[in-house]
Amino acid sequence: MKKIILASALGLTLAATGIASANDVVPNLNKGTKSLDINGSYDNNTALDYQLNLGAGFGYFFVDNLEVAAVLGWQSNSLSDTFELGGVVEYNIPTGTAWVPFVQAGVLWAGTELDDDKFNNAGEIDSDAWLGRLGGGIKYFFRNDISLALSVKYDLASEYIYSDDEGNLDDYNLTVGLGLRFYFD
Repeated sequence: MKKIILASALGLTLAATGIASANDVVPNLNKGTKSLDINGSYDNNTALDYQLNLGAGFGYFFVDNLEVAAVLGWQSNSLSDTFELGGVVEYNIPTGTAWVPFVQAGVLWAGTELDDDKFNNAGEIDSDAWLGRLGGGIKYFFRNDISLALSVKYDLASEYIYSDDEGNLDDYNLTVGLGLRFYFD
């Protein structure tokens, strides 16, 4: 499934290359710009039946190319659900083209609810932790205010909250996501 998502993203990006270069896209990453981020990934080939990651964020550019954003996320598989809330700082590396690489760092809070059919703790978060997040990726701007983003995020938690393929809990998580980002003044 990951290969299909990556191939689709690459195909869409290559198809849009002609559109962007013909329109001379200038990414809107200037001071005062606001952004909305919607991203996710799905993998149905795991030992835990499936892995679904969804995220959203709202940001503001305090300086050209530097964004501070509030983010929230949800990760789910057949063993657990993990909810995230926090903030990230993202720096966009200007290239003078429609392709914009970026790096990010952040601090989040996460809570994990284990499957109540197996662990019998209904209605409460079973484990929570603080996360340190490092990430990066590349954006492709179709227009000045819309981009497709391919990103990688590495989260390191203060507790064991992420379920792995063997059904155990880990204190780290690595995700690859595909998303749309909208920019407006």
